[in-house]
Amino acid sequence: MKSGNPLRNNSTDMNFNIQSSHRNAILLLSLGLSCISTFTFGQGINEQVTVTAAFEPTISETAKLSISPSPDETVVKLPVMTYSVKPLQMETTLKPDNITPVKLVGEPVKKLYRNYARVGFGNYTTPYAEFFANSLRSKSYSFGVHLKHLSSSGKIKDYPKSSNSLNLIQLSGQKFTENHTISVGAGYRRNVAHHYGFIPEEAEMVFNEDSLKQRFNRLNFSAGIKSNYTEPDQLNHRVGLSFNNIGDLFQTRESLIRVNTRLDKRFELFDLTEYQVLALEADLRFTGYKDSTLKQSSSVITLKPSVSTEFEEYRLLLGFDFSVQIDSASKVYLSPFAEAQVRALEDAIVITAGITGGLTRKGFDILSDVNPFVQSVLPLKYTRDRFTFYAGARAKAGKYIDLSASFSTSSIENEGFFINDPDQPLLNRFTLIYNDGNVMKGRFEAGFHSGERIRITAFASFEKWSLTNDEMPWHRPVTSFGAEGSYDIQKKILVKAGFITNGKQYAQLPSPDRDGDYLTRTVKGYTDINLGVEYRYTKLLSAFLNMSNLMGSRYHLWYNYPAYRFRIMGGVSYSF
Repeated sequence: MKSGNPLRNNSTDMNFNIQSSHRNAILLLSLGLSCISTFTFGQGINEQVTVTAAFEPTISETAKLSISPSPDETVVKLPVMTYSVKPLQMETTLKPDNITPVKLVGEPVKKLYRNYARVGFGNYTTPYAEFFANSLRSKSYSFGVHLKHLSSSGKIKDYPKSSNSLNLIQLSGQKFTENHTISVGAGYRRNVAHHYGFIPEEAEMVFNEDSLKQRFNRLNFSAGIKSNYTEPDQLNHRVGLSFNNIGDLFQTRESLIRVNTRLDKRFELFDLTEYQVLALEADLRFTGYKDSTLKQSSSVITLKPSVSTEFEEYRLLLGFDFSVQIDSASKVYLSPFAEAQVRALEDAIVITAGITGGLTRKGFDILSDVNPFVQSVLPLKYTRDRFTFYAGARAKAGKYIDLSASFSTSSIENEGFFINDPDQPLLNRFTLIYNDGNVMKGRFEAGFHSGERIRITAFASFEKWSLTNDEMPWHRPVTSFGAEGSYDIQKKILVKAGFITNGKQYAQLPSPDRDGDYLTRTVKGYTDINLGVEYRYTKLLSAFLNMSNLMGSRYHLWYNYPAYRFRIMGGVSYSF
């Protein structure tokens, strides 16, 4: 066993351990440097940078090239190209699908009857009879006869004999050809009235009731032909001839011959619309008049050229009225007329507005038909419509309601008004006075219908005059309105009801001492309510009962001419 210094041995071991540690550290350092060197040489950079401050990179100034590229200026010439198109028709085939036809259920043709008769009787000793006879369905002709009788011989309290009657016969016929319709007509009408417009107890003279009688005999005849082409570019034409004659018990006679014709054709004159229609209407009226003091004749010739067109929902008409009055002195009048119309909502609303004017003559025939108590000797004049503006609209509110409204304002020359004749001691006949002025008229109508079961109509109108010298529009009521309706109960009972109301009007009378002064009297307005019931025993036979003036009021149609009070009539009707 060796002995030695234990400290030496421990020192030797320690030195060895230190040396081994150094060798290992050197080896690790060499390996690390070798890796760093390998990585550094792999980047191609062998520099050592020691950062002693914040890094501020900068770029050194360099010289820049001042040369700009420019394209080569070369001329490019496009070659001339030629080509041609060879048409080639593509063959197509159409194979429509089969459509199943709709099965229509045809409605049975309603049976018509040639004849219809209606007879009845009412209070005030009022017999009534009416008869119609017509041809059945035909594509070549139609023919009809109308006969009527209505009379009353009742008394009105405090007044003289007031009986009246109406007798009528009218014939009409039409012939249908491929392109035309030929029509003829003839008739006779006889009216009897009495001038009962005074109270005998207040009269200061003796009179005979037979002297109050007036009778009018009227004859009429007409013939005409009109085209009914289906092609729109044909020359449409219409020619009509009519004759009217009237005579009374006091030697007054009047005859009117009228010829009326119209031509119109479509043209394409302007590009603004698809087509235009040029029209010319000519009218000739020749009147012969004779009374106990005067015999005269007069004529009016009227020409109305016009042009009209349509585009989309609009329609426009332009023209003028050229009238020549020929009697003791000839006069010429020229009046333009124009009309515009617009249709909206598939014709559910139609609005029309325009201007017009012209010349008319109200002869003895027309005046005595309006007022049967006129004098047989009347001052007859021409009435001139200097200018009229009118507007109107009609609309459908759903399936059951129809509405319409109209308005006009006119400047009139020589408008005639009825006044009690101051030359008649009893003031029971009327004559005419003429005046110039302006008038505004308006009318509104509304209707409701539900098939044939319910029908209701109502109207309201006004007529307001402004005359020279502040005179009143004698016997012209300012307002008028009314309504009527019918209700069909199971096609067995038909009920009708209605009323009409006329506002007050004014009458002119001479002063009691007949010194040339005149008085104004007010004719009160009135309301007439009517009711009717018809019971259909069969489709051919029915009975009816009609009542009017249910309130039983004594109202006046003309000054001092009261109407009958409550009236009732019953009867039967039959078709065969």
